[in-house]
Amino acid sequence: MMPVVVAELAGSSGYGGGERYLELLCDRLDRTRYRPILICPEPGPFIGRMKERGVETHLVHLAPLFNPFALWRLARLLIHERVTILQTHGARANFYGRIAGYVAGVPVIISTVHNSLQDYEVSPFTRWLYARLLRMTLPLAHRIICVSEANRRDAIEECPSAAEVTQTVYNGVDLSVFSTQPNRQKVRRELGATQGPVLVTIARLTEQKGHRYLLRALPDILDTWPQLSCVFVGEGELQQALHRMAIDLGVEQACRFVGAREDIPDILAAADLFVLPSLSEGFPFVLLEALAMGCPVVASRVNGVPELIGHQKTGLLVPPRDPQALARAIRDMLSNPTAASRMGAEGRALVRERFTVEPMVASTTAIFDSAMNDAGVPVPAQKRVAA
Repeated sequence: MMPVVVAELAGSSGYGGGERYLELLCDRLDRTRYRPILICPEPGPFIGRMKERGVETHLVHLAPLFNPFALWRLARLLIHERVTILQTHGARANFYGRIAGYVAGVPVIISTVHNSLQDYEVSPFTRWLYARLLRMTLPLAHRIICVSEANRRDAIEECPSAAEVTQTVYNGVDLSVFSTQPNRQKVRRELGATQGPVLVTIARLTEQKGHRYLLRALPDILDTWPQLSCVFVGEGELQQALHRMAIDLGVEQACRFVGAREDIPDILAAADLFVLPSLSEGFPFVLLEALAMGCPVVASRVNGVPELIGHQKTGLLVPPRDPQALARAIRDMLSNPTAASRMGAEGRALVRERFTVEPMVASTTAIFDSAMNDAGVPVPAQKRVAA
């Protein structure tokens, strides 16, 4: 039997959590059973990354929000590639994919929710329109995958009739990437952070990620640790604004804005503490990666984060938008290295036990197979392991 064609319609062509999910999924799919192809909605760096990994990649522009020509191009591509499973990612892709998949006669359409629609960085009207369009097209989706229980609850609250087809599949990391311990001091020298404690945050420089609250927490922390360094990894539209804010707060000497980096394990190895001050998250890969490195964590208590971080067990949780609470938690961690190390070790053990890429891919392909069964589509046989 020929492998089933699985089309993955990405939410963007940047590189964030949703794209990391697709990278891992496409890498790990059994190519004797599935042939993945990637469809991106605009030009961007993710296209090149996936082509380098040997994934067949297509570009179909999906702007503006409702574009009949985009629907036609997408449906035509699905027909041409003889797609059996269409998995889509994010509100825009979920909407377009449901309609184009139906028009193209795709047997299985699976929507994936990486972030709560309530937290999208869009206008209230656009959010309302997304919600209405997704409710209208829900009957066209055979399954909905959410990356956290919090996202699943929000999706069902938005559309109660989605409950029967909605399942949670947690993100997972490839432990082999985080199995070695890089030279901590070498990385610190490169970052110019050799004297005091090192805080690291890794995220797109957007409002949703809450960097301004970390900057506002720094003056209080620097009173005790004047040689502390705070490393900001990522790019985004707030880059210049955050630079100016650091200057205005008098903390620019402590801040290292290093842009996008590929050497995330090295960066995390240099950290005394990983900080995630986000205003919303689904089930963040970067938090899984920090824990996989045994890095102590302070994070906002939002969405799926408490499903990973047990307060005072695998890290410390703080309310979002609260620089004072954030500063207190960071001070507690830096003042108690033994407790911080214990939480980092417990976090690492938790990720190794529950949140690796293998169960993520196995659960996702089990949903593929179940949906194909329901649609009356032959399910490709799994490889038999010799006794």
